[in-house]
Amino acid sequence: MSQKVPKQVLAYDLGGTKVAVGIIDENGAVIEEVREPVVIEKGKTAVINQLARLGQTLLKDYPNIKKIGVASAGPLHAGAGTLLDPTNFTSKFGTWGKTPIAPLLSKKLKMDVFLENDAAAAILAEKWIGAAKKISNAMILTLGTGLGTGIITNGELTLSGRGLHPEAGHIVINYDDPSAVCGCGNIGCAEAFLSGNGFTKRVSRRFSEKGLTAEEIAHRARNKDPVALAAFNEYAELMAVTLGNYIAVYAPEIVIFTGSFAATSDLFLEKTRKLLKSRLTRRCRAIDLLPKLVLSKLHNKAGLIGAGYVAFTRKK
Repeated sequence: MSQKVPKQVLAYDLGGTKVAVGIIDENGAVIEEVREPVVIEKGKTAVINQLARLGQTLLKDYPNIKKIGVASAGPLHAGAGTLLDPTNFTSKFGTWGKTPIAPLLSKKLKMDVFLENDAAAAILAEKWIGAAKKISNAMILTLGTGLGTGIITNGELTLSGRGLHPEAGHIVINYDDPSAVCGCGNIGCAEAFLSGNGFTKRVSRRFSEKGLTAEEIAHRARNKDPVALAAFNEYAELMAVTLGNYIAVYAPEIVIFTGSFAATSDLFLEKTRKLLKSRLTRRCRAIDLLPKLVLSKLHNKAGLIGAGYVAFTRKK
């Protein structure tokens, strides 16, 4: 008797720096994956063509696939399959405006395409097979080009009004810091301080060096450079403030960190935990609101796996 082959879907994880495309099976396993830099600088038509090319290449070896999930940086409207002028997709060709990415990909790849916010997809993946599997209230922070937030409350994905997603990376935590200009056009958003890009831009000025990467700044901090250490101490403080705001609104039992900048967690997470506990002293007297702070064990694949979950579970 032949062994049953698990059902499979095509999944994308589209960010401001890279794109991943892969084959996900019904158990959440990544069967095959390709990653490459996303061609944001060439404009949205070039990006759509890049996604189609990557998908067509993989689909040649998986002819039985009939559905596609796309996790993308937002803002976006998942039900309409439309990107709503995504914050970090700007190039010399301008911003993207309203881009019906799911219908455009569906036309090119000849099958149904389902769109979801990348952080929402990531928390769905964690709920499916990751750190939030047995938890009813959970939050994920994607630390990369931007600061994405995905939330599960009472076992369900949390949306905001009008079919949109909570863009909690754009709460303002310091409106009076001109060094923290956010891609959304405001000053002082959490994303401007806590995303990998935002952190790197601000700290590079302190070194008076152009072209520094987050990895280089982290390396200096681990080697006791005082400027780099001070930057990560400030980061821990700002993260604690931001998490305190999120806890007041969503009360997660666990907060999961993922994304490329989460690799620097050894330089901020423990201090964040201590500062957050102090900030919640009064609120924890009646109910313990201090969440677990953990790193994702899905190895930066949460968005991709979550896109697969969306493809498996949603219908036109």
